[in-house]
Amino acid sequence: MAYYIFYDKNIEKLNGAGQCSCIQEEVENIEVSEDIYSLYNETPDKYIYLDGEIVENPNYEEEQAQQEQDRINNLTMTALDFIGVLQGFGLTLEEINAYLENNLAVKMQLTYCQNVYCGVVKQLMPITVGDIIITTDMVEIAFRVKHGEDIKETDTLVVEETVNGTRQAS
Repeated sequence: MAYYIFYDKNIEKLNGAGQCSCIQEEVENIEVSEDIYSLYNETPDKYIYLDGEIVENPNYEEEQAQQEQDRINNLTMTALDFIGVLQGFGLTLEEINAYLENNLAVKMQLTYCQNVYCGVVKQLMPITVGDIIITTDMVEIAFRVKHGEDIKETDTLVVEETVNGTRQAS
């Protein structure tokens, strides 16, 4: 049995796989082994077309990490929810208000935006009020939790330690 991965010349990308060749002129049929065919079908983004062959993308891990970071940076919550997060990290409403009065960039985000983006809020970190330091990692975890994501045990420990004890994490 023959196995093919299709390279679309118009978009210059791999564009599917099959056990029959594609008859479209703009598609190049690259015959591959059953193993490569199966691996490609599991994770198509892991493979690229290079010099007439299907090979593993040497930048795959970096590209996946960047896509994940972009996804996290686009998570949102309301300004009121974010104030709740700050309270969860141990700040009082009075401390939050005093901080906002002295930090216009953060105040503008929380006052004039219906939703705040994780990527934007992370740029405003760290927030230091007294002995509390809120870091970019803590903010990222809060946004992910808000969206119902499971987080790694090590991430959970950072938040618990911050909320229940030292009030500081990195």
